[in-house]
Amino acid sequence: MTLALRAGEIVGIAGLQGSGRTELVEGIFGIQAFTRGTMRIDGAPARITSARAAVRAGLALVSEDRKAQGLALGQSVMDNALLVVRSVFARRTAASRREVPGVLSSLEVSSRGVDQEVRFLSGGNQQKVVLAKWLLTQPQIVLFDEPTRGIDVGAKYAVYQLMRDLAAQGKAVLMVSSELPEVIGMSDRILVMHDGELVAELPAGSAEHEILGAATGAADTGTAADGGAR
Repeated sequence: MTLALRAGEIVGIAGLQGSGRTELVEGIFGIQAFTRGTMRIDGAPARITSARAAVRAGLALVSEDRKAQGLALGQSVMDNALLVVRSVFARRTAASRREVPGVLSSLEVSSRGVDQEVRFLSGGNQQKVVLAKWLLTQPQIVLFDEPTRGIDVGAKYAVYQLMRDLAAQGKAVLMVSSELPEVIGMSDRILVMHDGELVAELPAGSAEHEILGAATGAADTGTAADGGAR
C-alpha cells in the first residue's frame, strides 16, 4: 500500500504498539533505511539517507522522546531553538536568531527568557521549544511522532492548533499517535499499520472500532492510496 501525503492536509497514522509507526516516520526522515519501496517529493524521486538530508529536503521530525532526541536539556531556550539551523543552515543562523522571540511568542512558550535552560521548563513548554526549533527550518513536510505525549491539556491544544496552521499554510503533516481520539479528531485521512505494513486507509471521522479492526488484522478495510510522499 502506498502512503500519499499531500500539501495542506493532516494524515494520521494509527496502529498498535510495535506495528512499525515510529519506524515508518524515521524511515521517511532518513534515520532508518527502507528495505524496499521508493519515495517521491513533489513528484521527483528522493533518496534520503540521513536526517541532515531530510532537513535539506524540507522535512522536519518532532520525535517521540523530546528529552532524549529533541532537546539539549542543559542548554538555553535560544540554543535549542537554533539547534537544527546551526547544524544544517549555518548561514541562516543570524537571521533565525532574530526570528526566535517571535516564534516562541506565537507558540506561547512560558519561560524566564531565551537564556533559561530548557530542563527547567514544563513538559509542554519543552515540546513548544522543539516545535520552534523545527519551524525555524521552514519545513514543507512535518512529521509528528506522539506529539502530545506527556504534556498538559493546554499545551496539547497549542500543538493541535499549530498542526492545523501548518496545513492551512500548505504544509504536509503526518502524525503518529497512540491516542485514537487524537487521530480521529485531527486527521483528514487515517492510515492504519499492522505488523510493519500499511493495511488500511480510512476517511476522517472514522469510528474507533474500524481503526482497531484494521490495526489488529481483524478487518480488511484497506484501500490503495495514490502518489508518494507529499
